[in-house]
Amino acid sequence: AGVSAGATAGALLLLLLLPALDGCAGRPGTSPTPHTAAPDDAGVARSLDALFESRPYHRTTWGAQIVDVRSGRTLYERNAPRLMIPASNMKLLVTAAALDALGPHYRYRTSLYANGELRPDGTLSGNLILYGRGDPNISGRYVAGPTAIFSALADSLACRGVRRVEGGIVADQSWFDADPTRPDWEAYDLLWWYAAPVSALSFNDNSIDFTIRPGRPGEPALISAAPPSGFYSFRNLSRTVTRVDSGAVALDFKRDPGTNRITAYGDVAADAQTETESFAVVDPAAYAATVFRETLEAEGIAVARDPVTVVSDPRLSPVDSTSRLLAEHVSPPLEAVVNSINLRSQNLHAELLLKTLGKEKRGEGSWAAGIAAERDFLRRVGIADDGVSIRDGSGLSEGNLVTPGALVTLLRHMLRHPHGGIFFGSLPAAGGEGSLRSRFSNSPAADAIHAKTGTLEHVNSLSGYLVPVRGDTLAFSIIANNHGLESSQVVAALDSAVVTVVRGYRGS
Repeated sequence: AGVSAGATAGALLLLLLLPALDGCAGRPGTSPTPHTAAPDDAGVARSLDALFESRPYHRTTWGAQIVDVRSGRTLYERNAPRLMIPASNMKLLVTAAALDALGPHYRYRTSLYANGELRPDGTLSGNLILYGRGDPNISGRYVAGPTAIFSALADSLACRGVRRVEGGIVADQSWFDADPTRPDWEAYDLLWWYAAPVSALSFNDNSIDFTIRPGRPGEPALISAAPPSGFYSFRNLSRTVTRVDSGAVALDFKRDPGTNRITAYGDVAADAQTETESFAVVDPAAYAATVFRETLEAEGIAVARDPVTVVSDPRLSPVDSTSRLLAEHVSPPLEAVVNSINLRSQNLHAELLLKTLGKEKRGEGSWAAGIAAERDFLRRVGIADDGVSIRDGSGLSEGNLVTPGALVTLLRHMLRHPHGGIFFGSLPAAGGEGSLRSRFSNSPAADAIHAKTGTLEHVNSLSGYLVPVRGDTLAFSIIANNHGLESSQVVAALDSAVVTVVRGYRGS
């Protein structure tokens, strides 16, 4: 599949923005943009210190650094060398490393192989092998519906004359290792899309999408699942109530351990809005292959054997020099993956990208190899090994640690990088698509901030760029750890800090 028109237009827009970014970053050979008002570093620092030390934020551990990208001058810092939990700010590291190592035009290939012969009657002897290489977007993200890519592969088989598969479907996920999750991810998180298991053969973000609407009071909520498949079973034990009383169990989902038998339970208010929850599957490669088999059958290609077979060990992969390539899906370029990770904070895509980095640069699709490749890049950037501790690509693990100073060093480097415009363009902007959509509206920072958010329990972070209209580009990182406050309270403090900086260096 090619890139959507929207993605192509986005890429063109980023190319058009590059000259403007170059000027902000102060590349060698360009004239620096002078401040129209003299910056008051001391005044900004006093205001930020007062904010971080005021109640109720005074018990929070704050780390921050703000640097003028062009000159390298540090405008403010607080615990800048201190290792802190960054949450999703960790995604900045893997996306930068991947753009550097793989380039924005890198594409994933998902292949269909056969080891048997195609007989004149349209029967394919042997098995049909669905071979994954880590594509995060075998889904409806860039095409019309979650199974559209599988339908296109089925059409390719039909064009070759395939009418029946004598064997079964083999899901080959051996391009990566068989380790699906990190041991320190929270058990409850593993039920949901944001901690879905990682596989070289992934489908629909390795999740089932449940759309929930209230029913009549006293009756179950109206819950539909997509894509429909025999891969999972679903029981609806929910209840629609006039209101969800304090202490009552609100709607939730669970699975029988180790299975894809899923149950919805708890109360849904009769006046609740329609919403969609994405529930993670067990064994994503089998999920992909099962839905693919169901798609083949819906398209008129019969498959003799069921259920599917999953291969995880590369030594047991049925793909060899005698295998025939029948069809192949080629993904949108890596630029689209980077956008999904930074703009929408897609955790699974960050983990798939980290393992891709390991496979392409270290020859092994594992977290260990991906982390080693990421560290290679960070050392070249100037970030010492003791400035970061890496557990995953997404920031979901609380074992990830990074200093605010290291994040700012990375941000400064990327604005001068050949792919800096793409990296910059992947960051959320106030009022735009992504995690800053509802922040900074009607504030002096509304047209200045391009930054990645981060949230875990007791952790909030914000790192990126400030592009004051009348000043130089600033790189910043602000991280809050060890707070016992509501996340919204700490987000308000982060936003207030950013507005303080913009006012101080815009002269407004």
